[in-house]
Amino acid sequence: MLSALSRWPCIDWVFAVMILALFAGCATPIEVKTASKAQLDLLTALDGAVSDLQQSFDQFHKAKEARIREEGRMFVARQAIAAIYPTNRPMKQITADALFESYNTNVQPWVDNALALPDVEAQIVSLTKKVAATGDPALKGRYTLALQDLQELRARLIRNKPSAVTEFEDMIPADLYNERHTLQDVQPFPDILGR
Repeated sequence: MLSALSRWPCIDWVFAVMILALFAGCATPIEVKTASKAQLDLLTALDGAVSDLQQSFDQFHKAKEARIREEGRMFVARQAIAAIYPTNRPMKQITADALFESYNTNVQPWVDNALALPDVEAQIVSLTKKVAATGDPALKGRYTLALQDLQELRARLIRNKPSAVTEFEDMIPADLYNERHTLQDVQPFPDILGR
């Protein structure tokens, strides 16, 4: 009777090779190991470069948004000054103190609150919802007082606002939206590089 191993000679050969490889160990040539290490180093460097690129994009767009806000405030200041002191009106003599006081009361509020109205209106809507949803009388009273303060601020921001100031205030959020939209459009490119 033949043994089970001798009936299948190809299986004997496969087992022999596996046992030989197990005891001898698989030896990878040094060139393959070096190339693999170099490739891993390059992938690590690529990941670092992509991360740096993403941070640079974010910093650039944040700086650009800050510049848009600052330039917007300057344009609002120019328009408010032009509305208060039109060039076609004959100038009367005025002291520096009176000019400074007039600037503080007639121009500076528009500059300080150049981009505040949309935020104030959003807070008013939020607080109105909170007042309606709150059952606690103390908390409701607190929300109501904050809501009244915001409504008073909104009334002051709208009252006697020069139309040129309103035009620039409408353009600034549009520019900021375009900048944020550009950032969202550029965002996938570093992700593609990092894959």
